[in-house]
Amino acid sequence: MLLRRGGLHHHRHLTLHAATTTTSAVDDLLTLFIPSAPRINPLHRRKTLARISRSIKLSLLPPFEPAACALLASEMVPEALSALRHMRDLSQTPSLPFHNLLFRSLFDKGDVFSLLRVFRDMVAVGPAPDHLAFEALILGFCRRGDVGRAEALLWLMSRFGCAPGVVAFNMVINACCVFGRALGAFAIVCAMAETGCAPDVVTYNVLIGALFREGNVGEAKKVFEEMMESGVEPNTRTYNVVIDGYVKMGRLKDAVLMFDEMTQRGLSPDCYTFNTIVAGYVKFGQEGEVGHLLKEVLRDELFSEELELDVLIARMCWDDRMDEAAEILRRSLKDDNGTPSILAFNSVITAYARLGFETEAFELYRSMVEAGLSPSASTCNSLLMGLCRNGRLREAGVLMDKMVKRGFCISKTAFTILLDGCFRVGDRSGAMNVWREMERHGVSPDVVAFSAFINGLCVSNWMDEACEVFEEMLRRGLFPNNFIYNSLIHGFCNDGNVSEALRLEKEMRKNGLQPDIFTTNIIISGLCKQGRFKSANDVFMNMCDNGLTPDIITYNTFIGSYCKALDMVNAVSFVNKMSLQGCEPDITTYNIWIDSLCRSRMMSRAVKMVDELVSVGVVPNTVTYNTVMNGVCEDVLDRAMILTAKLLKMAFVPNIVTVNLLLTHMCKQGLTERAVMWAERFSQVPLTFNETTFNILDRAYRDLEWTGGIRGVEQGRSSFMEFLMHITIDYMYELSHPKSRSWDIEDVLDYGFGELPKAIEAR
Repeated sequence: MLLRRGGLHHHRHLTLHAATTTTSAVDDLLTLFIPSAPRINPLHRRKTLARISRSIKLSLLPPFEPAACALLASEMVPEALSALRHMRDLSQTPSLPFHNLLFRSLFDKGDVFSLLRVFRDMVAVGPAPDHLAFEALILGFCRRGDVGRAEALLWLMSRFGCAPGVVAFNMVINACCVFGRALGAFAIVCAMAETGCAPDVVTYNVLIGALFREGNVGEAKKVFEEMMESGVEPNTRTYNVVIDGYVKMGRLKDAVLMFDEMTQRGLSPDCYTFNTIVAGYVKFGQEGEVGHLLKEVLRDELFSEELELDVLIARMCWDDRMDEAAEILRRSLKDDNGTPSILAFNSVITAYARLGFETEAFELYRSMVEAGLSPSASTCNSLLMGLCRNGRLREAGVLMDKMVKRGFCISKTAFTILLDGCFRVGDRSGAMNVWREMERHGVSPDVVAFSAFINGLCVSNWMDEACEVFEEMLRRGLFPNNFIYNSLIHGFCNDGNVSEALRLEKEMRKNGLQPDIFTTNIIISGLCKQGRFKSANDVFMNMCDNGLTPDIITYNTFIGSYCKALDMVNAVSFVNKMSLQGCEPDITTYNIWIDSLCRSRMMSRAVKMVDELVSVGVVPNTVTYNTVMNGVCEDVLDRAMILTAKLLKMAFVPNIVTVNLLLTHMCKQGLTERAVMWAERFSQVPLTFNETTFNILDRAYRDLEWTGGIRGVEQGRSSFMEFLMHITIDYMYELSHPKSRSWDIEDVLDYGFGELPKAIEAR
């Protein structure tokens, strides 16, 4: 066992290491906090206070603390600090609640220097910090990712007569897990037990979640079992964490077993439980099980009456039955049985926005406001996300501007969504503008915002800029997590610089981060792309030693790489390994084999495999369609027509890759002039061209200069390519013009936002 005394032997070195580093950190922290600082120029202080007095009549508000609190409430933090210094000059001792409020404000502004100075003054002249003050500081540093300072404060508490409690320990343990320092979290748990503070259900929930995120299912199960053996009863949150971990690992049967165990213990599942399992069914092609799950929870009355409506609404949204869900909500508003919850409205608004039906999303939002429900941060973020994911950045910008002008609190999440939206359409300058706007509005970027920014730059192959932002993040005192390192490693691997990627992996370990399954898969992919299969296999063999279990992505990477290298022996070998591991093939695995068949000109077998996919319940995706379409274009004309007829029966969604391969084949077959004409038509859909599209068109224009157009093309082949172009552009036109999109965001926001209380959540 990991946490109990009898099971700590192999973790003893962690505890000793933590004790050694903690003593050093505490001494360093005391040196930082307590030394006497140079006095501020009294003349400068008097001028500052005089300016404040003129602006808010501060001198007429004795004592000063209420005025300082009012300044903090108005987000005038520098002025509040000046008022605090004036109180100190008058030998007034500000209260502990005021200091706690000031700490939160300083953390929100990112002013760590002033915060440390205020804490140093508390230590030197009072009031002595109590456990609430320490917990406010620990929470702030944990949110910034400064886990080392938070842990040092934890051990510093006892020197001021405040024995750290389970709340303070849980904050640091959670921060360690969030920022990829799970080993440090377990070391703190060991030290926690030695202080006589027992872990509670929150502690166990955090540890179990961290182990699942690392892919360490075996240890997660051990901690879960140990939790119950130690007399700590799991709650709904515990089971939600375990169910979510199993679903993300693709182990749906285990997730359902935990759901059954949860209900047998008399615990009530919530909407998160239901949505997690449904998401797993949808992701892994088992949509038929969703209806059975819903019937079961309703039959056994597992939800309260209030939650039953939320679950029904969520179920309809998963089935894309948003119109029915919205109608149920509107009827509920007219009934006298109570107002539906904000969660129910958010489910439908998010579903509409996700599918691009912004009119319906805003109309339901309007109904929600008229019913007297205040939107949550999730409501507005869902509207923003829907706009951004559909490339409607202008409307998203208008929405943000309206929110700012009307005095709403704009969270970091909202800016992060807009930032991600810009990168999705390749608008780097727009992303830079969003980043500057975030700073201008006083929203200090956190680790999540930096993660989105760095990941966007890496995906766009702007590695120099990504490294500069990474350095800026470090200068601000924020600590990178696994996601940031994985983004950089992925970017360097895509750029062909695997040596730099491996250096970053070593840096991760040096900084106390444990590379996860995503890190390992990225490095394996980078090595395989360079043909370094021996090195990739060495990494694969070392996975178990590092506590990692290969997943479907690991196997697909090897299978796909060996197929491209025409090494079918090793490809089949990894298929067998995957089967022995109990890892079921997914649509990506099948796409790899279909691509191999198409490359070998075995088109009939490729299409037959597609037919078999449908029969076994695996849904073909756009990659499947593009792969087969590419083979069809190169096949014999008569057979290509037959295969195309089969493809039309598939529910495919063409994308820019489809357009690029069709343009390429038209140019290859001498239809260069027609390819240019079709490109012009696709640009009016509208369709955002990528770098590959522009390269195809550049070659087409050069070819036209030399040949002047069509050169000896078979008439039947020409008509066939025109037919493929027609059906593709028709599909893409329907996708870009979904139902009822004729609305003016200015009018919607003038109506909806004008009547809202200024109470949108900032967190």
